[in-house]
Amino acid sequence: MLRAYRILYRVGFTPWEGMTKSQPIGEQISALFVREEEGREPPYGQALDLGCGSGIWAVKLAARGWQVSGVDFVPKALRRARERAQEAGVEVRLIEGDVTALRATLVGSDYRFLLDFGLFHDLTGELREKMGREVSAVAAPGATMLMLAWAPGRRRLLPRGASRGDIEAAYPAWKVIDEEALADEPRAPKYVRKADPRFYRLRHE
Repeated sequence: MLRAYRILYRVGFTPWEGMTKSQPIGEQISALFVREEEGREPPYGQALDLGCGSGIWAVKLAARGWQVSGVDFVPKALRRARERAQEAGVEVRLIEGDVTALRATLVGSDYRFLLDFGLFHDLTGELREKMGREVSAVAAPGATMLMLAWAPGRRRLLPRGASRGDIEAAYPAWKVIDEEALADEPRAPKYVRKADPRFYRLRHE
C-alpha cells in the first residue's frame, strides 16, 4: 500500500486530503491541537509530522507556533508541502525519508508533539515495530503523539487498520491516555465511516 502512494500523488488522486475540507473534522483537530497548547505560550516546541504528505497539518501547526519538521518518502508530496508552507508564510523543515529508519534521516530528536494521521495503520508486522522504535528514539520524555487509525479489517488496497492493542504493542514506551472517534462527516465515503477511524493520544513515558 505504501508504494502505491507514489502513484497516487503522481496522478493527483489524494482523497485522504478531503478531511481538511470538513468543518466537523477541522474543528475536532483544532481542539486536539489546543489541548496540547493549553497553559503554554508560543513557540510551543518541536513537532514532527510523520508521513506529512503535502504538508497540510505541518503547515497548520507551524502557523500555530510550533517548530515543525515533516517527514515523508514521496518527493512529489514534499514539493507540494514546500509550496504550501511558502504560500502560508511559515517555516517547515521537510525531510525525505522512511519512518521505519528515522534516525538515518537525521531528523533530530527531542520532539514534544508528534502526528501520525493514517501512517501506522498502513504498516504491518515488523515495520510497525521498527516505526515504534524509531519514533520513540526521537521523541522527548513526556512527549505526546496524536495518531489517527482505522479499525482493523480486510480492505484490499485500502489501509489494513490498527487496533489499540496493535498500537500499544508497537509503542511499549508509550501509554494511550485518550481516544475518540473521528468526527462524523456525512459526505465521507461509506468505506471510511465503516472503518471506525479514531484518534489515539499517546504519552511517551
